[in-house]
Amino acid sequence: MAKRVTPAEVIKMQELYTIHGNYAAVGRIVNRSGSTVKKYVEMQGVPQALRIAVQNLIAKTENK
Repeated sequence: MAKRVTPAEVIKMQELYTIHGNYAAVGRIVNRSGSTVKKYVEMQGVPQALRIAVQNLIAKTENK
């Protein structure tokens, strides 16, 4: 079974996607499948608890 995606990983995927513009390329960098990257970049079908954690982490890093 694959390990769970952490909020920090989600943010990293989103940042890398803005740079590379390709789910498969980002997946190779973070050792995840392109479909997993797409899911977390688009935040489609992501558990609400993870969404909230990502939003809180983004807010915390923006306030620094």
